[in-house]
Amino acid sequence: MDQEQYTVAELMTNLSFRAWANQSDDEARVYWEQWLAAHPDSRGDIDTALLLLSVLKANENGPTTADLSEMQERFDTALGRRRRISLYRWTAVAASLLFLITTGFYFYNKRTTIHTGIAMTKTIQLPDGSSVVLNANSTLQYKGHDVWIDGEAYFSGEHHDLKVHTGGMDVAVLGTAFNIYNRHQQIEVLLESGKVHVTGAGWAATAGSIDMAPGEMIRLDAVHKKMERITPESYTSWKSGRLIFKNTPLYKVAALLEENYGFHVQWKSNKLKNERFSGSCPLDNTDILLAAIRSVYNDQLSVQANHTIVFE
Repeated sequence: MDQEQYTVAELMTNLSFRAWANQSDDEARVYWEQWLAAHPDSRGDIDTALLLLSVLKANENGPTTADLSEMQERFDTALGRRRRISLYRWTAVAASLLFLITTGFYFYNKRTTIHTGIAMTKTIQLPDGSSVVLNANSTLQYKGHDVWIDGEAYFSGEHHDLKVHTGGMDVAVLGTAFNIYNRHQQIEVLLESGKVHVTGAGWAATAGSIDMAPGEMIRLDAVHKKMERITPESYTSWKSGRLIFKNTPLYKVAALLEENYGFHVQWKSNKLKNERFSGSCPLDNTDILLAAIRSVYNDQLSVQANHTIVFE
């Protein structure tokens, strides 16, 4: 990581520098304070990079590491790598150019990204006026009429030529309400009203296509790369603030606890995995759910340190 000089673009795309700027890494803080003490003539570049990062951080949907790396490549092309040494001292004009690129044409084609944390849901209004409820530990990106989902989301409202993308399936939407689940190459679509057309894409491009009718649910078989109709359960109860399980295998309940609430699940025996559970709890109170499972299965469940659930 150590080098004599950095351009402003290099500083902004350097993970250690960004950690220092965010005050999230003591090792990074020590390194950059020592580096700056050894290179006091770079104070201007450091201040410029810190200022621009703070401006971008103020935007909830600011640049990712990949975005900033792409930005650095743009600068390399524009300025020429051979001229880097002579241009490492940026003038106010160069800093202004960087600001225009990062906040102007560079982000013109950038996807808007929204992420929810553990045990958190969020309602998003898409540019077409329709609504999305994003489930916990999920990421939604959108640009124009295209939406990408990693996790789980419920779409409602009058969609206008919307297309939702997952790694293995595209969903063409027109005026409807539906739920999409996309985790670990398991993709499920539940249609409540309206109509959607689902098509295999990406790693499941050969899965074919299906026109869905209201009340239908489709699951993409990751092994055989084909779509199958399945019986809907209470898959969308989460958007109303509750978790509802009806004759649900315990391994599915455990997967939800891991994905949405950050638990780590251990199975001392596989015999419980396919046992069925029915019950409900508020979305923000998993203690009730865990107590109910413990009661039904005779204390064959324990919650240990580090957010670990053990099924005996």
